[in-house]
Amino acid sequence: MNTSLQEFAEHVVARHDEHLLDHGPDEQIKQVTEKLKHFAKTTPLVHLTGKVVDFAGFCEVPLHFDGPTDKYWLLSDGAAGTGWPIHKAVAWAEKAFGYAVEEQRRMDEERGDGRLGYDLMRDYLDLGVNAIVDDPEAKPDAGGHRWSHSGDWLISCDRISDFLASGPWGKEFMDNSMDAFRHAAREIFGDKLRQSPVHGPDGTPTGQSAYDLFEPRLSKEEALRRARRGPAFDEDGDGR
Repeated sequence: MNTSLQEFAEHVVARHDEHLLDHGPDEQIKQVTEKLKHFAKTTPLVHLTGKVVDFAGFCEVPLHFDGPTDKYWLLSDGAAGTGWPIHKAVAWAEKAFGYAVEEQRRMDEERGDGRLGYDLMRDYLDLGVNAIVDDPEAKPDAGGHRWSHSGDWLISCDRISDFLASGPWGKEFMDNSMDAFRHAAREIFGDKLRQSPVHGPDGTPTGQSAYDLFEPRLSKEEALRRARRGPAFDEDGDGR
């Protein structure tokens, strides 16, 4: 296990070698390896090779580890595949992880046994890569350079939809996936949706329920096909 973690750390740091900040490759490899070991104490990792995950037709991304509940991909791979600048993808991961920590803490307090849970926090691992990249949108520093902090993360496959919805293909992904979301909402929250009446702007009941608002336009099979079609800019999905 330690050998595979070391090799993966070397792979990650090599991807960012030209942009490393403060520490050289050897120190950063050591830091990434320690991050992986610490994560593996609560989320055991099994190294994967030759496996990929489909990002809803937008790209395919290598899978690097299998965990107790999900598989993991590298944020820089997902960013490269979708054309998202790595510093923006890192900013997404930092924000998403912050939300996960808040929600995990709320769940821990509701559970009331005095223990800290890791369920939601297993979706994200900051690998501790300390790097800096050019960023034309950043404010210039004292020397006139424009740059932003960067790094890399392990992300679970459960977060692919959130990643795509937040990235440069967000509108296309949401348009493609809307009917699949409607089917999922009805299947998961059907009874609750039926019990939620809809009111008009004046507060008068319309006679509909929230279940009606989630009525799909496509069959489930067609909705899932559309959700996986990747970038398509016309209604028929032929890319023209």
